[in-house]
Amino acid sequence: MAAPLDPFALFCAYHLGLDASGGVRFAHLHDVARRFAVTTDEVTAALERHGMSAARMLELDFDLAGAQFDIEASPPGVDLASIAQMHWELFLNAKPRARDWIAEAEQAARENEEIFGPAKRH
Repeated sequence: MAAPLDPFALFCAYHLGLDASGGVRFAHLHDVARRFAVTTDEVTAALERHGMSAARMLELDFDLAGAQFDIEASPPGVDLASIAQMHWELFLNAKPRARDWIAEAEQAARENEEIFGPAKRH
């Protein structure tokens, strides 16, 4: 059995897209598993164990998209590990937030209608 996955390294690889050399590259579950020489089941279990599953990330008052953007949009030479550490701390301190799924779906539908026009009914 492989050594336990370091939660910060997993956060960086899976959620922020930091690769082993400190560069940025979006990584799928299989990419992360290959990087850490474990199975995808082990990555999934570690994400769950450390509260980083995709479902849980949606339940937290944590701006994952903003964190990803900060990493991806950083100019060359910026210390991405420091930015990742800052977002890691924000993630660790994030509180659960109530989600109103119906309101979110209605808002998304309004936005889609503004962009694409009214939905066609069949």
